[in-house]
Amino acid sequence: MFQKKKINIIKKKLSSKKVYIHFIKASEKNKNQRTTNEILDILLNKNFSREDVLISVGGGIVGDIAGYAASLFKRGLNIPTTLLAQVDSSIGGKTGVNTKHGKNLIGSFYQPKLVISDTDFLNTLPKREIICGYGEILKHSLISNKNFFYFLNKH
Repeated sequence: MFQKKKINIIKKKLSSKKVYIHFIKASEKNKNQRTTNEILDILLNKNFSREDVLISVGGGIVGDIAGYAASLFKRGLNIPTTLLAQVDSSIGGKTGVNTKHGKNLIGSFYQPKLVISDTDFLNTLPKREIICGYGEILKHSLISNKNFFYFLNKH
């Protein structure tokens, strides 16, 4: 339900533009080449050009799929609407899909020129989604360096 609110906000801001909406079920089962191909088919059937943008509205799974499709097609814009997506898939430009052989085995690294993280979207999230994002931040602090971990621990 909260995704529709976010989409309406974006549609209002883009009211002078032609907007096509395609919903995907955000699940690991649908994070695959078939879903990516559906998006690519829409872009090709609607004659998208390099002047057009692909905007994904959602969390990490949606950002991965749409970002991957955009990197294969021409370009894209990711508006991550969960904390996890804001700290992981969008900023790093690491996108991909799953295969029958494993998770995230097909993908691309396509460093975005712009990532929009509207923190107002975080107010719409259930507590569990916020905790997942904090878990990702903690993971990066443990991998990155101890100073980052100490900063998180202190703040």
